[in-house]
Amino acid sequence: MPEKTLNGNQALAQGALEAGVKVVASYPGSPASGVVEELISLATPTQVYLEWSANEKVSLEVGIGASLAGSRALVCVKSVGMNALIDPLMVVNLTGVHAGLVILLGDDPGAYGSQNDQDTRPIATFAELPLLEPSTPEEGKAMLMEAFELSERYQTLVIVRETRSFSQSTGAVEVVPAPRSRPALPMNRERYRWVPYPRNAVEKHRELHQKLERLREWMNTSRFNAREGDGPKGILSAGFAYRKLLDVLGVERSGLRLLKLGTIYPAPDRVIGDFLEGCEEALVLEENEPYLETQVKAIAHERGCKTRILGKHSGHVSWEGELFRWQIQKALEFFAEGWVPARRYTQAEEAAERPHRLDYCVGCRYPETLEVLKDAGRELGQDPVLVGDPGCLAKASHILDAKYAMGSAVGVAQGMIRAGLRERAVAIFGDSSFFHFALPSLISAVYNQTPILMLVLDNSATVTSGFQPNPGSGKSIRGERAPKLSVEGISKACGVDFVRTIGPDAGEEELRKVFREGLKLDGLGLIVIRKPCERPVGS
Repeated sequence: MPEKTLNGNQALAQGALEAGVKVVASYPGSPASGVVEELISLATPTQVYLEWSANEKVSLEVGIGASLAGSRALVCVKSVGMNALIDPLMVVNLTGVHAGLVILLGDDPGAYGSQNDQDTRPIATFAELPLLEPSTPEEGKAMLMEAFELSERYQTLVIVRETRSFSQSTGAVEVVPAPRSRPALPMNRERYRWVPYPRNAVEKHRELHQKLERLREWMNTSRFNAREGDGPKGILSAGFAYRKLLDVLGVERSGLRLLKLGTIYPAPDRVIGDFLEGCEEALVLEENEPYLETQVKAIAHERGCKTRILGKHSGHVSWEGELFRWQIQKALEFFAEGWVPARRYTQAEEAAERPHRLDYCVGCRYPETLEVLKDAGRELGQDPVLVGDPGCLAKASHILDAKYAMGSAVGVAQGMIRAGLRERAVAIFGDSSFFHFALPSLISAVYNQTPILMLVLDNSATVTSGFQPNPGSGKSIRGERAPKLSVEGISKACGVDFVRTIGPDAGEEELRKVFREGLKLDGLGLIVIRKPCERPVGS
């Protein structure tokens, strides 16, 4: 097979294509949606169905449906997107799947494009679903293909994790020029097979545990785990953190034993236990939480190993954010006495290597818009409390009083009013967020007659993730014409009587007039500010 130099996302997309994926669903969020972008250019509509779903929960439900109907499906989400799909996740873990179903999870250590510094690996443990993580693009392609095979063999959803730094790493990858399509499996319509309910939920949970033990056996023999070297000191790592470790070590590895883990959950206990035998100290290198470290300690205890486990709890490894090479180097100098690095990494070098991301919000006009809103409030003797959603408000965070998750602004504003807040509460969110999760909160505000003002910043795209279309943009995932849903029409249909729209050419006085009208309103109101954003040069 010919080789190509691919980055992590390109390799994962190639792996999905060669695995015969038929349905791909996602809500935009870096780095995982980068794989969807690659598949748009790699696959024709007849090869692979692709969609930007209204939210991640819908994405997973689409993937589940495709799997039950017999076609392999890939669901791509970022860290906080994984939080949004937990409800169906905690049922499909019990029912299992039919055709291969894989979640590509994109974590963001360092919060380069996220509102939190979340480690999503514990969700795999919580959901009791297998978790894999590649260290190189080549391994990423192979691992995603294997994930589909595992999913069908054990009839379980499989999670493959990537990080932002992995997505932008590069390497040589073997590529099949024209992957063959896979025939769909006949649908299994056995009674109660896909219907968990109180009488069979416990039995299905028991079957899940039995399945996990069989998966652990596979993980103990997996080619994605690799050991090298020997000595009294050991280093364990996984994913792209292992690639960074090798960069720091160079060729000088005498006196050290290394273990690369590609299978993360259920942990390969024999592999880890055998590695720890005869090891005086072991350093665990990972990003964010001490997830592996905790499992390694448990396995050492079960084995009766006296190995001292070092990592985040011992202070040898930074707990928060991305794990940089200079930090690994510092940890190794303390851990492996006498070890001398071939070269020294500097913090400046690491800053230069941090994942590059286009700033789609350069020239954003919404901070000025919100300042006009505050001025209008002052003219009325008000000091409105501004509650926002992530997304469009990236450049206006300094103006907000609070900001949480997608779709949360309306609910938080409602809570403030119901707690007795005397000022006008204004919930601010984008058009993509409106369709994502704000709509149920809007319905709740109408039903409970909560007098808040909602401000929709409508730029006709999911801008902060890369200008992907949404249900209000009138375009499909491939840029073709699609139904254009109206924020105003939906809001009125849901019972919002006061709905106003401000067009892109509106001046400050028109803005101020509509804002004053909305702020003086006794009840629930919604104002749509329609200002399409301009793509930055090179995007």
